[in-house]
Amino acid sequence: MIRKILLAAAAGILLVGAAGGAFAEQAPPPDPATIPVPVFDYDTDPAKALVARVRFDSRTQAHVLSTTVSTQRARGHSGEPPILRLRLTDVDGAELDRINAWSPLWRLDGGPNGSKGIRPNGTGNFIVPFSPSLAAMTVTDVRLNQQVVTVDLAAPIRTFCKDNPADPDCRESDLSVTAVEPSAPLFGVLGQPITVTVASTVANGGSDGPSDARVRREVSAGGGLTIGDAAPVTTDVPVAVGTPQRLTRTYTVTCTQPGTATLTATTRVAPKLPTVVDAVPGNDVRSATLPVTCAVPATVNIKPGSAENIVNINPGVLPVGVLSTGAGEYGNPVAIDATTIDWSTLRLGSPSRILAGLGAREKHGRIHTENVQEPDDRTRDGDTDAMLHFDPISDAFQVGDTSGCVYGRVRVAGAMVAFYGCDRVVVRP
Repeated sequence: MIRKILLAAAAGILLVGAAGGAFAEQAPPPDPATIPVPVFDYDTDPAKALVARVRFDSRTQAHVLSTTVSTQRARGHSGEPPILRLRLTDVDGAELDRINAWSPLWRLDGGPNGSKGIRPNGTGNFIVPFSPSLAAMTVTDVRLNQQVVTVDLAAPIRTFCKDNPADPDCRESDLSVTAVEPSAPLFGVLGQPITVTVASTVANGGSDGPSDARVRREVSAGGGLTIGDAAPVTTDVPVAVGTPQRLTRTYTVTCTQPGTATLTATTRVAPKLPTVVDAVPGNDVRSATLPVTCAVPATVNIKPGSAENIVNINPGVLPVGVLSTGAGEYGNPVAIDATTIDWSTLRLGSPSRILAGLGAREKHGRIHTENVQEPDDRTRDGDTDAMLHFDPISDAFQVGDTSGCVYGRVRVAGAMVAFYGCDRVVVRP
């Protein structure tokens, strides 16, 4: 009987620990006399096995001492009583198998009937067959229905494959992030969301493939920007050798202060399965920084004094007023002194033309400072505003446009920043 116990311990569950002492149990265990001695099957399991050495401080508290891959044949599990249950899961958390296991707290003493008892603590080995899909093992006390410890099995598998690349269960793929390309509109206006798109490209340089890659994408914003949906996103994608995969994601970004802000996009790639070894980890991460121009909103009056704002697409001069406003006036969050506008930066056009970097330039090569009529086209508030003049035939509008907008730069708090404002128009040929 003692020989059988030693064989059992050597084969799988090493029943060692402190002998004697008071038991620190949360619930009475089953009667030891009712638990049969396990019967081991040495002939059915594969040659490789995962071995987790676990220290039990009580029935409900344990910690992992070590994990490794053994190339010796694993023992079988037939006949083991349900003292502990081993739940084996893959990298996605899906259950692969459930196995009953003996507990290192249950000692087997010599004697004609193999007398049994319970220790207050102990250390044992849990051995399960090797599988390329394995990632974790959760140990649960069946009687208490309480999880005791979770064992990371992906790490020892990854180490084994790194050290044994020729093993038939192991593969090698040079996964890499080859490009991170964020893009945004020409500018954003304070308080008005814009869409930023990030395109990431991952590749597999071989030698094995295709391999499932786990791609993590994240963005962060500097001062002056907020991101409404910045939580990192992880995507699994198969990547064949020589066939890069391109992934895109959009983010809602809002400017909170004028000037130029920055957004940083980072993409990381790693093998999904622990049996896939990435031979060149130095190319697994790539970042790119995107400057975002944050414009202050401005109040614009096209054709001051005209309620219809009819714009004819023909050579001529279209007067446009940009008003000096205080913070909060017309809903503008930032005060603007229109007399500080840089005329050389000005563009007039429909919103789509302005965002495309197009539009008509200021025709007179200067701004005219005067008290421009307010948007009601009747009153003047006494401020000194900017009157501008554009040639509407110069790539500004097309028939059917309903908005005319001015984009340029103005001095705010000592710095030149972008501004943007629109007024309604009726565009005719």
